[in-house]
Amino acid sequence: MLISRRVVLTAAGVVAVAGCTSSPVVNGDPAIAPSTPTTPDPPAPVQAPEVAAAQAAVAALGAELRRAVGLDAWEKKEWALAAADQCDAHLALLSLPDPLSAGEQEPFETPVPSPGTGDDADAVGAELKARAKTAAAALEAAAAAASSPDLRLTWASAATAASALTGKRVAPVPGDATPGRFSAPTREAALGVAISHTWALIYGLGVGLGRLSSKDPLHEWGLARLNAAKELRNELRAALGADTPAQSAAFELPTAMDSAKTIKAGWAALEQNLLEGYATAVAGDDAPRWRALMRAQAKPVAELGAPLPFWPGWVS
Repeated sequence: MLISRRVVLTAAGVVAVAGCTSSPVVNGDPAIAPSTPTTPDPPAPVQAPEVAAAQAAVAALGAELRRAVGLDAWEKKEWALAAADQCDAHLALLSLPDPLSAGEQEPFETPVPSPGTGDDADAVGAELKARAKTAAAALEAAAAAASSPDLRLTWASAATAASALTGKRVAPVPGDATPGRFSAPTREAALGVAISHTWALIYGLGVGLGRLSSKDPLHEWGLARLNAAKELRNELRAALGADTPAQSAAFELPTAMDSAKTIKAGWAALEQNLLEGYATAVAGDDAPRWRALMRAQAKPVAELGAPLPFWPGWVS
C-alpha cells in the first residue's frame, strides 16, 4: 500500500512531539512544599511571690470576716460584711496576671485559708486584728516590689484599706474610683501636691480650733493633730528642698466650720484630702516613707468618723 508523503510527515511530527514530553518517572528527591511555621504558645503567666503572699493574706482576712458575720457573739456584723466585700474587691485584682488590664484573663487560684477557731467576741476581734495586720504587711511588700507606679499605688491603697480594718471603727464603702493605669507625676510635682494638702489641713485645723470651746473634746484632738500636721509639713518641705512650691495665704474650707459638727466634718474632709496627697506622693516616688504615711493617714480619718473607700487614694 502506498503511503502519501503528507501522512509520513504527520506521523513523524507526532513521534517527535511524543518524544519531547516529560517522562512519568521522577528522578531524584521530590520537592516538598514549605510548611507554615508554628507559633509557640505564650509562656504561662507567673504570679510574683509578693502578690501571691498578699493574695493569701487577704483571703485569710476575708474568710475570718465572713465567719464573724455568722457568729452570734460578734455584734459588728455590718462592719464585718463591708470589710469582707472590700477584701473581695482586692482579691479580684490580686488574682489577675495583669491587674490593671481590662481584657479577659485567667485568674490565679486563690488558696483556701485556715478558718479561725475563736467563737467569743474578744477572740474573734483579736484574730481579725492579727489577720488585718498580716494582710497590710503583705500588701506593702507587694507595693514595694511593684514594677510600675500604678501597680505600686494599687497595692499601697489596698494596704491602707487593710490597715484601717485593725481599728474596727468605721465600715469601708465601695467608693467611686478603682485602680487603673496613669502617667506617673514627677517626684517634685507629687510631693508638691502632698504638702499643699498638708498646708490646707493646718489652716483648717487652726480655723476650727479658733471656733471650738477649749472644753470640747474635739479641741484637744485638733490641737494634737495640728502639732503632728506641722511635723509632716516640715518633713515634706525638707524632702522638696528648693522645689517647695509657694504656700497659699488661705485655703477654701470644705464646710462652714461654724459648729462642732461642721468642724469635725471639715477636718475629716481635709484629712481625706491629705490621704489622697500621700497617694500622689506614692505614685511619683517609690520611697517607702510615703506609703507608710499613707497607711498611717487612715487613723485620723477613722477617728473623725469618716469611712474610707475600698481603694483609698484613688480618685475618679
